[in-house]
Amino acid sequence: MAPLAVANELTGTLNGEQHSWHILEHEQGSTANFSELMPGMYSVSIQGHRQNKYETKGTLTIDFMVIQDKVNTASVTYFPESSLTPHYGTKEEVPIQLDVLELNNENGRASGSVNTTLMYVENLQTEHTPNNTMEIDVSFDVRLQKE
Repeated sequence: MAPLAVANELTGTLNGEQHSWHILEHEQGSTANFSELMPGMYSVSIQGHRQNKYETKGTLTIDFMVIQDKVNTASVTYFPESSLTPHYGTKEEVPIQLDVLELNNENGRASGSVNTTLMYVENLQTEHTPNNTMEIDVSFDVRLQKE
């Protein structure tokens, strides 16, 4: 079993304002999870919510792949409204710093940070808008559940 995470949340700044996001755990899993796609290849998703309840508005997601124990980049999305669009996100994968990454049979832990610029996306048919951005600098220390 992975050691307990320090906070099981994400904290940091969004456009210079301090925020924190909660990981939600339930009987069927967690909003911080990983899946084994094939031996040595994992998909990790960390989804933080503003409050201890499911709500799209204010949700922050960090997704990354682990290939042969290596992680270099992530995609990050922030949902300012109560729908999937509009949102702010990374157009391309961005660097991620991982201080701890443990993936076991049923659970794990991820601790690290990401600092990047998110671009506005009006809807799923439009491109990222480079002149409408949000700066994000977030640290996380979360328990991961295997899906």
